[in-house]
Amino acid sequence: MGVFFYFISTIYLKNFFILFFALLGFYCGVDMLLNFKDLPDSANLILLYVLFVGFSAVTYILPISLIFSLVLSFLTMIRNNELVSLYALGLSKNRVVIYPFLWALFFCFIYVGFNFTSFAYANEFKRSILNNGTLNKKSGDIFLKFNEEFVYVKSLDDGLAREIKIFALKDENLSHFIQANRALFNEDSWLLRDGNITHIPQKFVLGENGYKSENFTSLEALEGFKPKVAQSVASGREYSIYDAYQSLVLFNSQELNTRNLKITLYKLIFAPFFAPFLMLIMYYYFPAIARFFNLAFIAFIAFIVTLVVWGGLFVLLRLSENGVISGEFGIILPNLLLAFAALVMLFKKR
Repeated sequence: MGVFFYFISTIYLKNFFILFFALLGFYCGVDMLLNFKDLPDSANLILLYVLFVGFSAVTYILPISLIFSLVLSFLTMIRNNELVSLYALGLSKNRVVIYPFLWALFFCFIYVGFNFTSFAYANEFKRSILNNGTLNKKSGDIFLKFNEEFVYVKSLDDGLAREIKIFALKDENLSHFIQANRALFNEDSWLLRDGNITHIPQKFVLGENGYKSENFTSLEALEGFKPKVAQSVASGREYSIYDAYQSLVLFNSQELNTRNLKITLYKLIFAPFFAPFLMLIMYYYFPAIARFFNLAFIAFIAFIVTLVVWGGLFVLLRLSENGVISGEFGIILPNLLLAFAALVMLFKKR
């Protein structure tokens, strides 16, 4: 079996990498032509911009490359009579297709693993270089609710907050107000520097103490308020899987709407997995020999089916993001249906 694994995997992986990098280069080239006049003068930033464009393109290119490479690989094997030879040597249809299927699953899991890292923020870094001429992903004018406090931050950049204001509530009344020129995130809390705190009495009684204000040089506050979560919530665009999960936990604790966060998690985890299952479904419709079939027409139909399915799933994803349908219906259900159909065909062809 090792010989067959090497033979089939070599053909599939060669076509996959050729298609993947060709489509990646085409995507980056078109993006550079459209945005070249807006790029900064720094050669380093231009190279980084191209890198982040490539990272952001993987979301769209990876599933297409996985399917197209399967189509090209097996049509080549059919044309050279290699596929029918494999069947003649005793390999079942399932044994032949299982190697490309496992490779496709492997690349999908690699993609999901990358989405736990800063790879998921490639679009944000790309926009930062294009719009601001810098790599730093800064967030500004953040206003969030955290536990019983409302937090405003003028600017936030990698754990450094400037002009931070905290409005603390007690029994739905403002109990105290904190403002500081800057704050540093330290392990799990924020260290506020050079500010003041104003205490507000719960009841205003004539003759008794009123407002009380005092300055401080250092004050610890906002335990558990993580900067990455704040930046992601403020931008409302990109999350890594870990940050999306942390934001989901935070939003649940604050009893806030978590629909967008769930859709983001579904997109990062489930979206590319339609490709391996669509590969299985399409494979069982390939002929064993080319004598009685027009392979060019079969390739054309396979490419059209792939683009139609991918386009339909993309539309469902956009509808989910816009709140027209639920994320479970628009993202998870189509993948489950494809997986069910593929597994049914897999067991029928044993």
